[in-house]
Amino acid sequence: MTEMRLPDKEKLADPEGLMRAYKKNGDLTVRNQLVMHYAAAVKSTLYSMRSILPANIQPEEWFNQGILTLMDCIEKYDPDRGASFGTYIFKRLRGAMLSYMRKQSWLPYRVRLARREIQKGRAELENQLMREATAQELADHLGMAAKELDRYLVEIGSADMLSFEELIGVGPQAGDPGAAEAQAVDQELLKDELKQALAEAIDQLSPKEKQVIALCYYENLNLREIGEVLGVSQQRISFIRAGALTKLNQRLSNYLYGRDEG
Repeated sequence: MTEMRLPDKEKLADPEGLMRAYKKNGDLTVRNQLVMHYAAAVKSTLYSMRSILPANIQPEEWFNQGILTLMDCIEKYDPDRGASFGTYIFKRLRGAMLSYMRKQSWLPYRVRLARREIQKGRAELENQLMREATAQELADHLGMAAKELDRYLVEIGSADMLSFEELIGVGPQAGDPGAAEAQAVDQELLKDELKQALAEAIDQLSPKEKQVIALCYYENLNLREIGEVLGVSQQRISFIRAGALTKLNQRLSNYLYGRDEG
């Protein structure tokens, strides 16, 4: 994800006080001041998600979606509910970005068919070669051009990243500020069990896949940056990550639902 040029944060001496004032008078000038003040939170959220946001959507489009969400947050926020506005908007912004990704990541039937063939071909090659297949080997095995495989992997990768995000629950549900405090104990226990299942699934990945997942989700690096760290091409990193996410999605889906993802 490329760097975005965004409005500088407008300094407000008492943003929470201004928020309360807006709730009383509904002055749009005050609302706009709040939007400018918290615009940096949109950029910060997008930057933290840069490793998973699809590159085919322009940064300005993500930012516009974030600003729309920010304005909606200002309208719905209740200062008397206890949670700070900063905490509230982080949850809402991340949830909104994942929701927008979901709308953009719907897979056409042709891509879903290709996905199954790619997964099957990858497994067949790994069994034959007793190692990870390269992108070129997989393309040859499937009888398609390398560029065609790359295009499919980009489309499939966006959907797999979103599926993985939803499975591990890193995108908080959009709702009122007190939603997190109202979660039941059994939900927290499920999260702990899911973390353990995720750790076990990651442990079964190849060393290279573990590296890529760690750099993507723990260091928040994008594909180009990961490629620079590991000294391989961005296409190769995309190929490795796609395979790793497919395996993680299948194992976590099997854990949660007692089945593999198709």
